[in-house]
Amino acid sequence: MNAWQSLIEAQHPRHGGVTAPALATGEHLAVIHAEGEEAGDYLQGQLTADLKPVDEGAHRAAMHLSLKGRGLVSLRIAREEGGYLLLVPAGQVDATIRCLEKYKLRAKVTFRPDPDTLVAQLSGGVDATLAEAGLPTPEAGLAASRDGVTVLRYARTDHALIVATSALLDSHWQALTKERVITDGAGARFQDIVAGEGQILPGAEDLFLPQVLNYDVLGGVSFKKGCYTGQEVVARMHFKGKLKQRMRLFAYTGPELTAGQSLRNDQGRAVGEVVDSAPGEPTAMMLAVVRLDHEGELRVDDTPLGVEPRALPYELPKPKA
Repeated sequence: MNAWQSLIEAQHPRHGGVTAPALATGEHLAVIHAEGEEAGDYLQGQLTADLKPVDEGAHRAAMHLSLKGRGLVSLRIAREEGGYLLLVPAGQVDATIRCLEKYKLRAKVTFRPDPDTLVAQLSGGVDATLAEAGLPTPEAGLAASRDGVTVLRYARTDHALIVATSALLDSHWQALTKERVITDGAGARFQDIVAGEGQILPGAEDLFLPQVLNYDVLGGVSFKKGCYTGQEVVARMHFKGKLKQRMRLFAYTGPELTAGQSLRNDQGRAVGEVVDSAPGEPTAMMLAVVRLDHEGELRVDDTPLGVEPRALPYELPKPKA
């Protein structure tokens, strides 16, 4: 056990999310650096998001798609010196690099995993805590770096990610944890769920169009930039198609569910799939892709989940007539 793991263990982080201001140990995310003189051009042709806002200081969720236009992997991307910072779900580093290198050929770009860099997550009272800790305080939707620490501020909710080595996080730990509940990676996922930020997790590969996970609302898919893998399918659905399902937020009762797990209505008909779920107080929360015409209970096999729809922190487009 290293010094960082010992520090975290001594804090006894709570499993799952809370509504009080919290600092979540971010073991649910891993770091990849995309480097090289052609990194930007290459990623622009591989990811759903437009990198122009990223180059101007924003951060974006993005997907790499299959030829069918469905997400194979997802990530959050921000600019950094020498290239791009990619935050991916833990355990998905190798899969993400395989996807991104598939069409690399002679492009001057490399993808470097960085297990020594960690990601923590603040929720509630973010700006005051960042200022007290002497850390960058970017505006909503932007990223900022100083002295080896990068902060990504969520665009629509009071959350931020802090990306740094364990030594740097340790040096700011007292200020970051002041009057906060310390939670684990499941607590961070709980906060992302409440923020309506869905990812492609193991078990849900090649299931969801980016619009289905609301990436069209979150700036995670562009319909104006040049071609990228799967772009034709995504554009056809946007301009000519009619979405029949969208990601929604639910409180529910029961255990954590598996990404991609089928959800059924009271008649046993499949009406959606789980995107992510996490325990928390006062109740567990779930993001699920559900048919637009569905109302009422959701079940896993024959077990009702006691779902209660909750409002997302952003407005979804009205369905096409």
